[in-house]
Amino acid sequence: MKKTQKFWLWISIAMFAIPELLFLTTPLTIVSFINNFSEIGINPPIYYIINRQFFVDHFGYVLLVMGIEILGVTKLLITSAKFKQKILTIVLAIFLLWLFIVFGVMNIFANISFS
Repeated sequence: MKKTQKFWLWISIAMFAIPELLFLTTPLTIVSFINNFSEIGINPPIYYIINRQFFVDHFGYVLLVMGIEILGVTKLLITSAKFKQKILTIVLAIFLLWLFIVFGVMNIFANISFS
């Protein structure tokens, strides 16, 4: 790989890893499905920086973070397919599909009025 390719590879990894570590999107969603969307009791690290109510009031930020995460995984998927890494490509494709499902569910909940 060339130096610029490595640079963009690391940018793509950061676009995926930083939101995932701050919001714990995938683990918390899986636990929510298992617990039938009841209270989990696990707080993502971002809640120690920003109040939970902020994301309820400004749901667009959550969708923006999910969009950035999807872009990062998409770039990693394209890069792994380009370098013919079949197993990594399959894993990233499955994970990207999972993120699209979570993103779709979040969009549905964003458009529902609970009042």
